Amino acid sequence: MNEESVFHVRAIEHHETQVLRHRILWPHKAASHECTIDIDQAAHAHHVGAFNPQGHHVGVCSLFAQRSERYPSVLPLGESVYRLRVMGTLPEVRGQGAGAAIIEYACDWCRKEGASWLWCDAREVAFDFYEKVGFSFVSEPYEVAQIGPHRMMARKL
Repeated sequence: MNEESVFHVRAIEHHETQVLRHRILWPHKAASHECTIDIDQAAHAHHVGAFNPQGHHVGVCSLFAQRSERYPSVLPLGESVYRLRVMGTLPEVRGQGAGAAIIEYACDWCRKEGASWLWCDAREVAFDFYEKVGFSFVSEPYEVAQIGPHRMMARKL
């Protein structure tokens, strides 16, 4: 995306992801403090937040130096990859560029870390978004318990 985003995207701490993860992605969990991933505090973890011009936190994602366990060889084995997880934006800002700003930040950051690919387990409802920001399908559909249909998607950096 070449347009200047109105959203400011920056690194955040893992605990700062929990409220939006709960609200956007995991409303079935009892509380936001339960919205963690086992590798949130890994040395290679990088958490990202998008903020509107008023400074409100409106989007989130986390990045991990991790290959797919489901499809380990779908991306070139000799190349470094990062995984995009738990990405989402608040419904009231969707379509305004917050998600695209997060992706561009994520791609730039992963390139600086030496990665050649960024991949994700995309929810069916987000397929169009990921295609618009340069991702392609690299797997057949599969089901994620309590969440629904997904496909692995990847973007060459």
